[in-house]
Amino acid sequence: MTVTAEKDNSSLKLIVEGDLNTLSSTDLEKAYVANKDGVNDVVIDMAGVTYISSAGLRVMLYIDQEMLDIGGSFTVCNVNSDVMEVFRLSGFVQFLKIK
Repeated sequence: MTVTAEKDNSSLKLIVEGDLNTLSSTDLEKAYVANKDGVNDVVIDMAGVTYISSAGLRVMLYIDQEMLDIGGSFTVCNVNSDVMEVFRLSGFVQFLKIK
């Protein structure tokens, strides 16, 4: 899995490619933590994500909670149907902003 970070002032876009599983979810979390200072808008582009595990969901929950705590926004975009089904079954569609 690869994560590309694009930071522009107070916005951070994380572009993820590959499986978001137990081993790779730490890469996403590290990319977020390394770039989060001064950020109040986070977008994760998941166009290249083919699979997400509970470890990946945990990172999504962590980022969402951090943005809620500071009054920021968190959006997940370009989610394929398999990953969307995991979001739906786990209840994440109830609180995540998904485009």
